Amino acid sequence: MIRALRQLVVTWGALVLPLFVCAHNGEVLLARLTMHADGECSLNVTADLEANFNIRERAELAKVAEGLFIISTGKDLFPLTQAAGSPDFSSSTKLETDSPFQHTPEELAKDYRLESAEWRWTPSPRNFLLRLPDESPHTVLLWLVDETKPGAKARWVMMVAGDESPLIQAHESLDPLGMRMLILCGGTMLCLAILFTGIGLYIKNRRQRQRSQA
Repeated sequence: MIRALRQLVVTWGALVLPLFVCAHNGEVLLARLTMHADGECSLNVTADLEANFNIRERAELAKVAEGLFIISTGKDLFPLTQAAGSPDFSSSTKLETDSPFQHTPEELAKDYRLESAEWRWTPSPRNFLLRLPDESPHTVLLWLVDETKPGAKARWVMMVAGDESPLIQAHESLDPLGMRMLILCGGTMLCLAILFTGIGLYIKNRRQRQRSQA
């Protein structure tokens, strides 16, 4: 009953978030997942070190990142770090301008102590969900950005413990090995064509010289 009530409150809050939330909510982790055209996905999670009582420094974010998300493929559940490895970390002072929060100009101009963790990986299978563990103490605002659709309205969800994201559909991955083989074969054929053309011209010129000498 308590979980159902909490979920109702969070869901209602998520529905009205773009309309009524203008203040910077520093307790919420901001997570932007980008589906890249080459089939990769990147997930950037940002914490406000001054406002988030669970995360006060990079070391704490690194510890949280180890078990922050679980990937669900419909058949399997496994930690994000199992698929994407350890994240890269970075610091910044300015808020994301494309998040669903309606930040005021004053908030965007202000400096913050922001720390981010970013994962980049090629999902297999391509369709999956991100899930917060049942015991997670974090609230996460997750929004999805499709690199092939610039300007499109991002899908987003406010997540608490046990919640799942909307279905994430990564693009078909490019095959770097196949592309390299194609380039290699094409280059080889071009070299052979040049070689045979050169041999043909040499033989033709030699025959012409022999005829002129005769």
